[in-house]
Order: sequence, then structure tokens, then C-alpha cells
Amino acid sequence: MLDSVSSGRLDLVESASTHPAIRAAFNAVRARGTEPLNLHRTIAHAPSLLAPFLDLAFALRAAPATPRVDRELIILRTAQLCDSDYVLTHHVGMGESSGLTAEQLHDLAGWYDSGHFNERQRAILGYADAMFGPGGVRDSTFTSIERLLSADQIVELTLTAAFYSGIARFARALGVPLEPNAASSDYGRT
Repeated sequence: MLDSVSSGRLDLVESASTHPAIRAAFNAVRARGTEPLNLHRTIAHAPSLLAPFLDLAFALRAAPATPRVDRELIILRTAQLCDSDYVLTHHVGMGESSGLTAEQLHDLAGWYDSGHFNERQRAILGYADAMFGPGGVRDSTFTSIERLLSADQIVELTLTAAFYSGIARFARALGVPLEPNAASSDYGRT
């Protein structure tokens, strides 16, 4: 049985868990300068999935061809489209630290009518909207993004949006609670 504390629909696995796979995964998070998030502590109920999940999360963050500001933009829009306070709250500060302006963050939900986004950002936002919209990504939307980004950047942004939509749905389904300091945390801002 895993050591845990009550919170959300599932108890949070203790961050000091002695389970070998959990301890190793949590230590990998700590090596990046932070304690495991409630998301990690919930996924830890399936210890064999925690390290692969973190590996993908770290790969999306650490070795991209796409500028961080573009990745945060698509994450934030994905969080809005998936109605995820958990992802949105964690990533607003990351978006700011990567170069998104206060005006852009304020206008994100109504980006289409905002003058605060450049052509590249508008293509990324349109792509995100199409990914999660009922019609899917149409050829015209893809052509807009393909004109401005390389194939590896398109793959990275698509995988990033898909990954964070999964996190959004996971966090909502299991009621993963926001950490008290989520909005002001330094997690992922470097």
C-alpha cells in the first residue's frame, strides 16, 4: 500500500514515499529544483507510469526546437479550451517568464479580436483552437502554421497541446487539487 494523504478524489501519495519507483521519480523532480506537484503525487498511484510521464514532460520542456514562449502559448490556450484551472494556473507564470505580455495573457480567451498577438502567435492560437474544435484542423489552418513553423516545431506544438489536454482532463477527472502556491511558484519558470 502507498503512503498517502487525503485530497482530491484520490489521496495524494506522500512526497516522502519509500516505494522505489516513486522515490526515484520524485527525486528526478527534485533535481529540477522543486517538490513533486499534486499531479505527480496523484499519478504515483500507478508507479510504473510516473517515470514515463515525467520523461515526456521533461522532454517537451527541455529539448525543443520551438521557442518556450510558443509552447507556453499553446499550453495556455489548451488549458482554456479544456477548462483546466490546474494547468492554466500553473502555466500563467511560465508564460510570463517566457515572454508573454500581461496584455496577451489578459486577451488570450478573445485572441482573435486582440491586436496583441503577432502573425506567428495567431497561427499557433488558431491551430490550438482547431485541434480542440469540432471541425478539427482544416487544410487552411495547417497551411497557416506550416508557412511559419518547421515540421519539428509543428510536431512539438501538436504533441505539447495533446499532452497538456490529457493533463487537463486527468486533473479534472480525478479532482487533483491545486497547490496553495501554484500561481506564484517558480516551478518550470527557468
